[in-house]
Amino acid sequence: MAYDHSDIEKKAQEKWASLDLYRADLSDETKEPYYLLVEFPYPSGDLHIGHWYAFAVTDIYARLLRMRGKNVLFPIGFDAFGLPAENAAIKNGADPKEWTYANMERMRTQLKSMGPSFDWSKEVVACDPSYYQWTQWLFVKLFEHKLAEHREAAVKWCPKDQTVLANEQVIDGKCERCGTEVVEKRLTQWFLKITDYAERLLDGLEKLPWREEIKTAQRAWIGKSEGAYLSFEVRTSDVQNALGTSDVRPTIKVFTTRPDTIFGATYVVLAPEHPLLEGFRKSLMNAEEVEAYIKATAQKTERERSENKEKTGVRLEGVSAINPATKEEMPIYIADYALASYGTGAVMAVPAHDERDFEFAQKFELPIREVVDRSNAPTPYTGTGALLNSGEFIGRDSEEAMGDIVTAVGGEKATMYRLRDWLVSRQRYWGCPIPIVYDPEGKPHAIPAEHLPWLLPTDVDFTPTGKAPLASSYELKERVTNIFGEGWTPEYDTLDTFVDSSWYFLRYLDSQDAHNFSDAALMKKWLPINRYSGGSEHTTMHVLYARFFMKALYDLALVPTDEPFAERFNRGIILGPDGHKMSKSKGNVINPDEFVQKYGADAVRIYLAFIGPYNEPGSYPWNLDGVASMRKFLERITRLVDRNIEGLTKSQHTGTEFKDFVSPNIEQALAKASIKVAEDADRFKFNTAIAALMILVNELEALPTVPKDTLLPLVIMLAPFAPHLAEDLWAKLSKGKSPDASSDEAFRESVHQQVWPVYDASLLTSSTVEITVQVNGKRRGSITLTTSGTEADAVREAHKIPAVTNALGGREPKRVIFVPGKIINLVV
Repeated sequence: MAYDHSDIEKKAQEKWASLDLYRADLSDETKEPYYLLVEFPYPSGDLHIGHWYAFAVTDIYARLLRMRGKNVLFPIGFDAFGLPAENAAIKNGADPKEWTYANMERMRTQLKSMGPSFDWSKEVVACDPSYYQWTQWLFVKLFEHKLAEHREAAVKWCPKDQTVLANEQVIDGKCERCGTEVVEKRLTQWFLKITDYAERLLDGLEKLPWREEIKTAQRAWIGKSEGAYLSFEVRTSDVQNALGTSDVRPTIKVFTTRPDTIFGATYVVLAPEHPLLEGFRKSLMNAEEVEAYIKATAQKTERERSENKEKTGVRLEGVSAINPATKEEMPIYIADYALASYGTGAVMAVPAHDERDFEFAQKFELPIREVVDRSNAPTPYTGTGALLNSGEFIGRDSEEAMGDIVTAVGGEKATMYRLRDWLVSRQRYWGCPIPIVYDPEGKPHAIPAEHLPWLLPTDVDFTPTGKAPLASSYELKERVTNIFGEGWTPEYDTLDTFVDSSWYFLRYLDSQDAHNFSDAALMKKWLPINRYSGGSEHTTMHVLYARFFMKALYDLALVPTDEPFAERFNRGIILGPDGHKMSKSKGNVINPDEFVQKYGADAVRIYLAFIGPYNEPGSYPWNLDGVASMRKFLERITRLVDRNIEGLTKSQHTGTEFKDFVSPNIEQALAKASIKVAEDADRFKFNTAIAALMILVNELEALPTVPKDTLLPLVIMLAPFAPHLAEDLWAKLSKGKSPDASSDEAFRESVHQQVWPVYDASLLTSSTVEITVQVNGKRRGSITLTTSGTEADAVREAHKIPAVTNALGGREPKRVIFVPGKIINLVV
């Protein structure tokens, strides 16, 4: 091998630790602050190659920024609460805390083996009481301002994990964590009122310079719909049973985005969970059939219901609705395609102009009335156009008449969102205890700040049973009684782990502060985060939650900005050997340790950076040959330095200027590489940045000798990508001949403390140009001319190429086609 990676990695990491290179001085006023953030990992087991892709590649940018004069904050921590750690603990028969802390210690060692420039002094651990004290404190603030609410709702339940899931944690009807089919239950749970911020979350996206696919995904998840509320009077066979003691007739309130089609409504659909059904029960002639349908629907998830192509439903016999536009009596159905969680849980069915309504009407043979001219388009026609069969509005444009129609039928314009309030209760042990107690009447109260952190009890059976494990804790109940009195009871649920991760980046700014969740002055200086790199799977969960959290805290005057991340970059994923996304459950996870041992950390780092653009979501297969080729590239650089160490003169290197010591052509090659690498790295296109380094190495290898003042900037440019090897090569160059020689005074610093080489951009304009030479249109070689070279110059140089003279066969060209700077074609 050209170098011993195990030896140089150990020495480099020891050197960095002794110099304390990566501790950011957050109060430094001499440098521009730059906050670079990666998503902190779950400590549920060993690191896999996906973790390397997340952290080692982003580290390249952190190192480059420091060389360019920025004061870089690049922190790390552990998202240590939640289901992954608890499930792993249950599976292995260990206590969740002991399991988690042992995993964190192992992962710290593994993370450091990458050679990342994390500032470990600012580490946060979400399961540590010093951290979750402030998670609880922030929850209390939201509760005090009515942004945390306790209420009954239909929730998604994972039978295997025995806990509630947020809507975002249900993928294709299955638990995101374990893949089990999800069922629905009605439970009293804690919610954070993210819906109060739906419009501001949308508006904020317009100001953020994020990639469009990220913003589009959040817009779709928030799901804004403009429309109107319309009311349909209900008639029953037994009015008094339906009305109770009220003299006001019941109405069904619907939300629709197409109030212009109300003249085409021929029936109404209620979600099986609609509260009006209870009042209709005694009026129904088919109550048993309706009840059976309600029970059957309860076994389905919302996703199954919304995606089910087979339309089912039951007519409510004995109950009907009045169309407020036509005054016609219409049937009322319950059907599972109407969802209680969207709109009002009731649908104004217009089968001629809605696909789902059309399919339902066809199955149940219901009237289909066209009210918008479809101009020979197929039915159902969902577009706009001239109104038909619409009373006084016939002939008017449907969009233009919409407002007048809403007014005419006594409706109300409204905006609806797909986004639902964030369900944060979890019936699991390993989570942040919700800081709430209940008085003897069952009213919730926030735990006072002097009792925070509200500690997680240890006398708990955390095996999942469907009941909150904390309910088994005698210590917790006794604690509540001693502090609050007899009859008071604790909250037994814990918080969703996404609450922990919605603010962790604030704690990095002052992770040891025992009196505040963060430092106000430092937040003002360092926020918003300059760039946040993470996985695309978190776009509509963690990233959206963090944006909501920040806006809520901003309204409470706790933070100085209402957006946490100035830039969000989603990376791609590394596929397992089977071509699928890596997952421990699939057994296709790649452990990087064996590749690091064989090829070195730098070869793995540079391979991961080279496989594709880092700022675009994509899937990249793991290729061992690719790692091997990167190792060979690094060995080429090592040999290039080694063969040129002999005879090197002592340099007058100043840290920024190299041009006094290198030839113009080499200076131009260095300038191209320096500028290209920096510009591409700014866009997270590390693959093309590495390609620029490869071009530079190719050019230097072609030289008989390479001066020291050329090797110095090469090693500096290599340093962000291969930090260990660059440190070793820098030491060789600084000592002149060998690592054992006495060190030059000017080179006692680490390569990572050097300044990025800066060159005049005018060097990128070449004084020469390569021109293709053709004979009768066929390429015969190329020549190099000055940019001012003439046709005569080109002909003269072309004749020096043997392949050209052979093709001409002693003949003079009849015609010369010359395109300056590009091509010369000799026609014979």
